[in-house]
Amino acid sequence: MIFKTPDNRISVLLFFLAFLLYANTLKNGYAWDDSIVITENARVQKGITNVADLFVKYNSEYKSDKYGYRPITLTSFALDISLFGLKAWGGHLMQLLYYSLLCVVLYRMLRKICFRHSNLAPFLITLLFMVHPVHTEVVANIKSRDEIFALLFGLLSLSQFIDYMQQKQWKFLLYGSVLFLMAFLSKESAIAFLVIIPLTLYYMDESFPYKKLWLPLLAIVFLGMTSILIVNLYTGSNLGKSFSEGAGIYHESGILGNSFLYSGNWGEKLANAFCVLAMYAKNFFVPLRQLYYYGYNQISVAHWSDALVLFSAVAHIAALLFAILKFKKYREISYGILFYFISIFIYTHLLRALADTMADRFLFTPSLGLAISTVFLLERIFKVDFKTATLPGWLSPKNRQATGLKYGALVVLVLLGLKTVIRSRDWKDNETLMTHDMPYLENCSRAHQYYADILRDKLNVSHNASMETSMIAHYTRSFEISAEAYYARLGLGRYYCSIKNYGAGIAVLQKLVSLFPEQADPNFYLGEALFHTGHYKEAITYLYKSRELAPAILNTYYFLALAYSKEGATAKAVSTIEQARQKFGESGLIYDALGAIYFDAGNMDTSTRFTFEQLRFGEEPQKVYGTVIGRYQFKKHDKAAAFYYEQALAKGIFKRP
Repeated sequence: MIFKTPDNRISVLLFFLAFLLYANTLKNGYAWDDSIVITENARVQKGITNVADLFVKYNSEYKSDKYGYRPITLTSFALDISLFGLKAWGGHLMQLLYYSLLCVVLYRMLRKICFRHSNLAPFLITLLFMVHPVHTEVVANIKSRDEIFALLFGLLSLSQFIDYMQQKQWKFLLYGSVLFLMAFLSKESAIAFLVIIPLTLYYMDESFPYKKLWLPLLAIVFLGMTSILIVNLYTGSNLGKSFSEGAGIYHESGILGNSFLYSGNWGEKLANAFCVLAMYAKNFFVPLRQLYYYGYNQISVAHWSDALVLFSAVAHIAALLFAILKFKKYREISYGILFYFISIFIYTHLLRALADTMADRFLFTPSLGLAISTVFLLERIFKVDFKTATLPGWLSPKNRQATGLKYGALVVLVLLGLKTVIRSRDWKDNETLMTHDMPYLENCSRAHQYYADILRDKLNVSHNASMETSMIAHYTRSFEISAEAYYARLGLGRYYCSIKNYGAGIAVLQKLVSLFPEQADPNFYLGEALFHTGHYKEAITYLYKSRELAPAILNTYYFLALAYSKEGATAKAVSTIEQARQKFGESGLIYDALGAIYFDAGNMDTSTRFTFEQLRFGEEPQKVYGTVIGRYQFKKHDKAAAFYYEQALAKGIFKRP
């Protein structure tokens, strides 16, 4: 039954082609921003039973709460967890199914919109959209499901508005409104459909019957006001702010993500907009390379003296004027151009600076407009009549019409598909992705830091001298590009300290403190390093400052108390750790500190009693007994040391040699 009509057969074909194209992603793990929405998102990991909470917007400083208000998308991730647990292949499987469904919906929508034409044009447009390698980020990175949903529900909403115009039944306006809200609650960029919908209705009926349109337009206005209300509600929410209060979480300057962040006047903004539009056009028409990140200073701030900006301005203004002035004569090409401009506009930073300069995923919906214009432009060039040329007839070997287009399109689509398959492999995991893209991101500060973080994690498992040299070079390059690279300096300083190269670590951390004196982490790690090198008085200064900046961190109290103890200030040490006990409750770390403080004070009985308290909190018995015995040996209390050694032997904690 499903194969009864040509459109059904084509839909099934497109579904399986899309699935097979990205089937290799089923072997991939989690990568890039998947951590924000899945692997480090406690609310999502509770599964579908927590769905109500996913519709609540928390605005804490944690990364998972910095994600936009996209409850529909988050709910889909929670469903993945309920179905597959934290198995990445399950998330990728659902991603494939959603993308394949989107391709089917896109074809059916194009059949409805392009009702004057046969099935050939919608098929070619869908195929070009499907195989384009610029979409690999969206499909291969599970987090980018928000892009798929925004376009999927946006197209379904558009379909319902078209049905209303054709059948005049109110239910279609209701369905269309609900589907638009689902698109908007998947990703805010779906707001573009409030302009795309009337544009499409005008394209389908150039007379634009206002008497028939007043109700759909009223619905669009209502949806626009509702969208604004939703944005105001979630941005103004104070829920969850207490979650991260006092934790000292620092978010780097936004310029590291968006080079255009501080471009203030409209002249600069327009130059930057035309620069980024040129980059998007290149990525669509010449998709030789895709990158996972375009942060500072991968794309520099643009100026009107730049040849690229001038060329882009002329080309894009000309295209826009052509689409408007020649709409009647070149209806389909103009529609595609306007679709592109409407959906790409929010990514030009003209209204507000976004978190990223640009991204491949931002081109996902706008590329549909480019695909429409490209296919219908080729119709004009090769003189193919899409109104009469059907897909089966055009593909027939007997058909000699526009063979150049036929075989040229076949070659291009195959090459694009191969590029897509190859690029999808790069998204296997963070290490594969960042290692592959690093040679092309030499001027990107954060890319160097992210790659150095990967190398540092590998060094924690197995030391390698050349890898260590490379890691240090990438961290250094990161903050050479931008002094705002806070986490690059912090990562390098912490690494030096972790291998007990305190001299180098302290030098890096001191520079970091001078650049960011009001951040807790640099003060803490510098204080910790000074403590380990015996500079207790200096350590107290930085640890005290860190506690003032981030009073919700137990480790700061711990090292501050130990530093006071080493300086002979036993009362301050005990007072500090008692404050920690009142604030955080009892823990093994609290009793570890008390044991050390009373040992420094010479009170061995109290020290031993507190040290043994750690056993209640799951501390390893070997470590606890080893600490007690070592302290008695240090004090030359050999009998006491022997007593506890025998006790440990009797309990089976130690084995007799």
